Amino acid sequence: MWSVLKLVARAAAWRKTFEPPPAGLPTLVGFIALLAAVRIALQFLAAGAAASFTPYGLNAVVASLAIQLAIAALFIPAAARVTALSAMFALSILAELVIDIVSVRYPLTWPMTPDGSWRDVARPLAIFAVVVIWWIGAMTAVLRSLEPLPRFAALGRIAALWVALAAADALVPHVPVFLGRDFDVSNANVWEYVRAQALAHDHSGAPQGEASRSDQSQHALLQAEVARLALPKQGATNIYAIGVAGWADQDVFIKELDGGLALLGAVLPIRDHTLRLINHRETLENVPIANQRNFAAAVHAVAGVMDKNEDVLILFMTSHGEPSGFALRLPSEVTSELTPQEVANTLSTEGIKNRVVIVSACFAGVFVPPLANDDTIVLTAAGAKNTSFGCSAEREWTYFGDAFFRQSLRPGWDLRQAFDNARTLIEGWELMDHAQPSNPQGHFGPTLVAKLAPFFAAQTAGR
Repeated sequence: MWSVLKLVARAAAWRKTFEPPPAGLPTLVGFIALLAAVRIALQFLAAGAAASFTPYGLNAVVASLAIQLAIAALFIPAAARVTALSAMFALSILAELVIDIVSVRYPLTWPMTPDGSWRDVARPLAIFAVVVIWWIGAMTAVLRSLEPLPRFAALGRIAALWVALAAADALVPHVPVFLGRDFDVSNANVWEYVRAQALAHDHSGAPQGEASRSDQSQHALLQAEVARLALPKQGATNIYAIGVAGWADQDVFIKELDGGLALLGAVLPIRDHTLRLINHRETLENVPIANQRNFAAAVHAVAGVMDKNEDVLILFMTSHGEPSGFALRLPSEVTSELTPQEVANTLSTEGIKNRVVIVSACFAGVFVPPLANDDTIVLTAAGAKNTSFGCSAEREWTYFGDAFFRQSLRPGWDLRQAFDNARTLIEGWELMDHAQPSNPQGHFGPTLVAKLAPFFAAQTAGR
């Protein structure tokens, strides 16, 4: 074990190890088991709080490692095979840890959507390429340590090994050991993706099923919403709003979205400046759905209308939430989520400077750190580790929506006053219900507070 770790440490810096002692079969088995444990642990962390175990995932992990072992053995000389394979699996542990950590910061979905900016695609691909090049160089150092091969001959063999491993990995039908709420089997692997595409179209190429009909009409629906946006008034600060109701199975979120936008419109001039994304069967034919693609497209469309340095965008999102983000459940029952990093990156990429972001969801406090700055106000229904309340089907509002929009967003009160009053109301309701505090969070960027102050002052003067 220690001899392999020494070999790996030097190989990680692309340095040969002279006369490394051979490793035994128990060492190889140990590194394979460790890599399997690391993969399963990473899948568990990625699944989040709603993780559910599936035995098919264990089959996928075992099959994948067995295939990797068999393919790699074909490229390694028999005399050095056990030691080289042990080093390969040890290096793969490091590579997978780096790629997984990077994917949290710069997620790359497959298949790639056309709405992402080139940076969203280039950054994770570039980092992935660096890791691949590092792995090939490290394994070349391992092979040259164990066999007297010229540098380029060893490099060519290891590059061919990586290509073979990558091809095999793409063809193995992976399913995670732990499934998150946002798991979509149609994107689990190549086979499931091809199957989903085949089921979505008949032999003539005509779309079939509710989800396909919805996808076909999304562009037109979004364009219709954008066409209704009024042009900005020159020489004035215009305020635009995007509303997102994320959970299709409960109409409390649609009610809260419409009610919240209406009450916002009573204190801020967002009339004819509002675009909605809604997940619900009853709105499927006339309002664009709330998914990552439409969210990015909506922000892009509003950014194209507004003065991005002068005007203000209000983003109001209401749904269920997880510690990893804002839940999206489509009418087709496919679930996904908007992460805080996605929201922050989308707004920043579009150059929208002045933002009010209101998130009514459990764990919504995770949106504060990536969004908070002097030009942004962030209001959330709960802290990063807290649940919020009131999302049952018979209600018109969640606790936060009722307290903030219906009972606190009154003419003459600015957003800070309304939020402070809402927090007091929510604390009282939670005490009466013997519920754990939801701990709503508020960040008030001073520059944006000052920019919005004249709107609230004008309402006070007009009372």
